[in-house]
Amino acid sequence: MTSDRGKGIFIGWAVKDITPDRPVNLYGQFHQRISERVHDPVTITALAMSTEQDHAVMVSCDICTINSDILERCRDAIGRKTPGLDVSKVILNATHTHTAPSIREGVYPPEPEGVMTASEYAGFFIRAVAEAVDMAWKRRKKGGVSWAYGHAVVGHNRRTSYFDTPGRRQGGERSSGRIIDGSSIMYGRTDDPDFSHMEGYEDHGVEILFTWDAKKRLTGMIINLACPSQETEMATYISADFWHDIREEVRKRCGRKLFILPQCSAAGDQSPHLLLCRKAEERMLKLRGMTMRQEIGRRVAGTVEDVLPYAGKEIHGNPPLSHTVKTVQLKKRLVTDEEVEIVRKDLEDLEKWVPANDGEKSTRFMSLNRCRKVLEKYAEQKDRPLSEEEIHIIRLGDVAFATNRFELFLDYGLRIKARSPFLQTFIVQLAAGGRDTGTYLPTEKAVAGKGYSANIYDNEVGPEGGRELVEETVRALAELMGGDRGR
Repeated sequence: MTSDRGKGIFIGWAVKDITPDRPVNLYGQFHQRISERVHDPVTITALAMSTEQDHAVMVSCDICTINSDILERCRDAIGRKTPGLDVSKVILNATHTHTAPSIREGVYPPEPEGVMTASEYAGFFIRAVAEAVDMAWKRRKKGGVSWAYGHAVVGHNRRTSYFDTPGRRQGGERSSGRIIDGSSIMYGRTDDPDFSHMEGYEDHGVEILFTWDAKKRLTGMIINLACPSQETEMATYISADFWHDIREEVRKRCGRKLFILPQCSAAGDQSPHLLLCRKAEERMLKLRGMTMRQEIGRRVAGTVEDVLPYAGKEIHGNPPLSHTVKTVQLKKRLVTDEEVEIVRKDLEDLEKWVPANDGEKSTRFMSLNRCRKVLEKYAEQKDRPLSEEEIHIIRLGDVAFATNRFELFLDYGLRIKARSPFLQTFIVQLAAGGRDTGTYLPTEKAVAGKGYSANIYDNEVGPEGGRELVEETVRALAELMGGDRGR
């Protein structure tokens, strides 16, 4: 569908609180964590944009991940609530906080009595998404957009590489059903005598899209950066993590009523955790009297404040808007005979393990499931060697958005950005879809280094499929740019 409101771009915003009113299971670790309190709210932010030519609805969720089943249920609910909106052009992305409720049944043992189940929370979440989209769509008014690019140090490469295989020396990297040891470790020690280098690059760029009303007053912004929201990820409270601090600080400086939609760029190998220069950074935080979350908020808000006056000089009231939804086939990372033997041995060890406490019980439960899913993949891979993926490519004036559902290693995002014909390209990872596990899409060097995030337990698609994703995305970007030139 296209807008029936005349020429120009029409913009609508909405936000919904998705903080549960009961304890929940927090998703994102290998053991079950039941929330003890609410540190700060988790929210959904929806942005609807339309022109005479096309439309797009972006929904950012303070949650860990969103699988394909939840996506389809959200779209069904949106379709019933907002007739006329093409629900295939609704994008959901997760900020990847590890302190938000689980919406997936079966990942952890059943919740204790009095704790909201994953299914209950999923129903609440889906209703909130449908309400936010409906409000944003119905609130559309004529306005304008502008874009800017800045820098803020938030994410760091989190895979440490060594001259040897250091897992056991650093405390048992080999872990049944979870990790296959190699020369790289996620969050490994950098003071180890055999530490060689950080495995990959970092991206401190901040892509920003500003929205304005008809009187050129700022109404909201998309902030896109290459880092998952995981500064306080091990906590037992509900929190949006550093995105809460970013929103608070940006609103303090730029307007209390602003809508802020977070997006995580390609960041499968990135984290806000400090592995280098930690002592120096901690000293500076102490001198400032800040937590690292507050410091991240200060850095990002400073970037927004810096570029905002310049972005305000170029507000586009009638930019080209084109939204392509594609289904692409990517080669799966196939389970080798050697890997399947490792998994079978892990499964055998786990079945013999007698956990000593509830934490170990939940770790065993999750690890057993991971083993079984790898064996399922092995059994079906000859008949189903391809993974079907939904990607969205959106052209908005001189900038573009490109989505994927993976924890996509940074290098793939950089390849897309470098080859994109657009002035700026916002990569949006963890845009809903896919199975319950195996979201990481690692590089060739990561697979060679093994460790968590780059072994067969964690990958449905591997480097070959990653290259295909880059090519499909770049091709779609070029088609959108070329289509405009042909008009």
